[in-house]
Amino acid sequence: MGLFRLLSIAVLACCIVIGPTRAAQAEWPERTVKIIVPFPPGSANDAAARIFADALSRRWGKSVIIEDRTGAEGTIGVAAFVSAQDDHTLLYTVAGSVTVAPLLIDKLPYDVERDLRPIAATTSIVLTLAVSNDIGASTISELIDGLKAQPGKYAWTSGPTLPRYVFAAFLKRRGLSMNYVSYRDAAQPQADLGEGRIQALVTSLAASQSPVQTGKARFLAVINPVRAAALPDVKTARELGYPELEIDGLAGIFGSRSMPDALKERIAADVAAVCADTEVRRKLEAAGLNVLAGTVEELRAGIERQRAWLAEVAQLIDIRDAR
Repeated sequence: MGLFRLLSIAVLACCIVIGPTRAAQAEWPERTVKIIVPFPPGSANDAAARIFADALSRRWGKSVIIEDRTGAEGTIGVAAFVSAQDDHTLLYTVAGSVTVAPLLIDKLPYDVERDLRPIAATTSIVLTLAVSNDIGASTISELIDGLKAQPGKYAWTSGPTLPRYVFAAFLKRRGLSMNYVSYRDAAQPQADLGEGRIQALVTSLAASQSPVQTGKARFLAVINPVRAAALPDVKTARELGYPELEIDGLAGIFGSRSMPDALKERIAADVAAVCADTEVRRKLEAAGLNVLAGTVEELRAGIERQRAWLAEVAQLIDIRDAR
């Protein structure tokens, strides 16, 4: 009988310890959830994060707010997230925060493996290759012929990091010469493409569609692995026979290293449900994004593919000065 009482006490003690933990997880979130976005307001990732925040706030019954912390290739925002160490603070960022940042900055203020824990893939920014009408190219093949005929005559620019790397490596592989133009104002390249001051622009759909809509430029390809819902008739670079132009603007949600696995799994399940919502998908696709499945496996696999691609590209170009 004494042994039975001891066992009963032990079981009761375990229930006291485990019970509140499960209850706390069930009650999460207990307060406002903050999502840090290391991109400026109005950017494709900022727009996506706000759509997810709105949908998740309805599922969670608590406010979900966005805090844009920009600068230093996104590392300022990531560092702010890492320093928070709060299970009510999430990070919405691209895979490049894990894959590219360590290649650009010698001493990051955080460890990408230890401090950024993948929770769920969310979207892939639609990335395009657009050219000005004055270059007279309707296909990638015609663009190549024009560049070979007049090396060094034409200019190009791109969105940061991955779009810049992919086109610089494409030029290097093909022995082509173009002049790279650097911009501080992200809105200016669209205007310059339309006016013929630059002839090629490799960036997000949202940041390139204006001159195409006004008939001053055209899309030659979508450079994601799959076509864009917003541009169903524009083929991918791979479909057109130029797989070396393919990249994926993968984005997702990350948690802190202290976040319990059970909570990460719960958040991932909610993100997957949001990704499957018809109205959410419509909003995201209208913002120039392809919607993903919302799983952690998808995010991890995308990060590994991007690392392998970067290793190959780094043998062709200088990652820190791609042009």
